[in-house]
Formats: sequence, structure tokens, C-alpha cells
Amino acid sequence: MSESNTHSEKREVASSSPSTSELAESQHIGEEVLPALQPDIPSSPAATTNHQSSESANLIVPDETTASTPLQQDTSQLLNENTMEVHTPNLHHSKRWKDYLFEFLMLFLAVTAGFLVENKREYYIEHERAKQFSQLLLADLQQDSTMFENKNRDIRSMQQGYDTLIYQLTQKAGATDKEILKTLLPLVYVFDFPATATTYNQMKSSGALRYIENGELTAQLQNYYDYWLPRCNRIAQASLDYYAANINPYYLKHIRIQDYDPFNDTLINKNALLMERSHQSDQELANIMGGYRSLLTIQLISMNEPALQKIKETMMILKKEYRLK
Repeated sequence: MSESNTHSEKREVASSSPSTSELAESQHIGEEVLPALQPDIPSSPAATTNHQSSESANLIVPDETTASTPLQQDTSQLLNENTMEVHTPNLHHSKRWKDYLFEFLMLFLAVTAGFLVENKREYYIEHERAKQFSQLLLADLQQDSTMFENKNRDIRSMQQGYDTLIYQLTQKAGATDKEILKTLLPLVYVFDFPATATTYNQMKSSGALRYIENGELTAQLQNYYDYWLPRCNRIAQASLDYYAANINPYYLKHIRIQDYDPFNDTLINKNALLMERSHQSDQELANIMGGYRSLLTIQLISMNEPALQKIKETMMILKKEYRLK
């Protein structure tokens, strides 16, 4: 009777325990299968012992080598990320003096490189501006050179006329009014001074003279524009003042306007005459024209010719420096 009961209990335990196929399927899907709880309590200690041994045999221990499921992989990845995030601050370390030195060197090199590039750009811009100013300066100097050449030529050509006029007024007996007027009119010529210093004055006021790297060229420009040009301008102004103070009053007193053309300085009346002419008035005219001649001679020899020579020297250096024609 007891054996039959024992066999029946074993069959009940076997039927209630999961089968091998069910265990394999549960392992495949990553689930643990626990034996079903037995509602009935064994009637004998032997049955209890056999029941506990069968339960311990039927317990399934997960194999560590079993392949993980996607859920397990996601969980493992999340845990690893959390672990890395937690331990990330521990990876930072305090900077050493070499790190600060390296950063300082990199910053210094960056600032130095930027400074050099900026200087190179400014040098290029200044060189281009200097070349533009050089062309303008050359044009101004050429214009002044032409002005001085024409002026000096006219003053030289008038020298013989002054000699003739003074001879007629002081030495020649019987010189007619027409002869004196014909000699006098071309000699009463007022020379203005249309020098061009626009470019130089602009460069000087704006500080652009520093664009010229050739010190000799800068010195030549300053010598001409700041020394010779003002002196020539002063002597030319002195000539104009002398004309207004002495020659023009004589004209108003002794020469009739209907006898000559004031624009061309030529006679237009065959019967032209000098009003209130006398030996004293002739001497007065000789003195006036002699003084005017002296002013023009000083202007020619002491001012115009040295200034013209300075212009030619400056133009030569300017053309050579900037390869101008």
C-alpha cells in the first residue's frame, strides 16, 4: 500500500513538473520557469523528502554563457553609459605648467602671425599709394619745369630790350616818342607764378610723405617745395608790387591809352606820343625800368634757375625710384 502511494506521488510530481521541451523554450526566450506549487501536502516524511529532491532537481540555473536577449543588451548598454557618466569627472586632471606654457605659445604665435599679416597688408597699400602719389608729383613737377623754362626764356630775351631802352632815354639824342614807346611796351611784362604744389601739400597735410621710403627723394621734395618755391613766389610778388607802385603810375601819367594795345603791348597809332615828356621824365622812366630789370634778373639767376635745377634732380630720382617715364 505504501509503495503504491509512493509511485502515485512520483507520477503526480512528474506530471506537475515542466517538461524538457518547455525548459528549452523558456531558456530561449530568456525567462525562468519555476515549478508549480503543490497544493497538497505530502502525507509522509519520505514523500516530503522525495518532493524536495525533485524540486531541487527541477530548478533551472541560468547559464552564464547563454546568449543575451535584445532587452538584456539594452539594459547592459544603459548601465555602462551610466557608469561612464558617473566616472567621467574623475578623468579630468589639473593642468601642469607645461600646458599653460603651450597655450601661451600658441596664443603668442597667433597674435604675432596676425600682426605680421596686417603689417604686410599695410605695407602693400602704402606702396601702392606712394606709386599713385609719385605719378601725381611727377605731373606737377613737369608742369613747374615748363613754367620755369618759359619764364626764364622770356626774361633773358628781354635783357637786350632793357639795354636799348636805357640807351634811348639817356644817351641817344633825338629819340622820338614812337621809338621809345615801341621799345618800352614789350618790356612791361608782369610775370605771375602759377606753380603747382597741390599733390605735395596734400601728402604733407595727410602724413602721406612717409609712404616715400627713399630719404633722398623726400629731402629733394621738401627742399624744392618748402624752400625754393616760397622764395621764387616772394620775388615774383615783389616784381608785381614794383609794377603796381612805379610802372603803372608812369603809364597813367605819360602814355595815352589810344596809342597802344594793352593786351598785346603793341602800338596801334602811328602818331603815338609821350605826354609831358622832358629830360627829367626820360630819366625817371630809365630809373623805373632799370629797377624792374634788376628785380627780374635777381628772379632769373638767384631763384628760377636754381629751382629749375632742383626740379630736374627731383624728377630724375622720382622716375628711378618708381620706374616712371
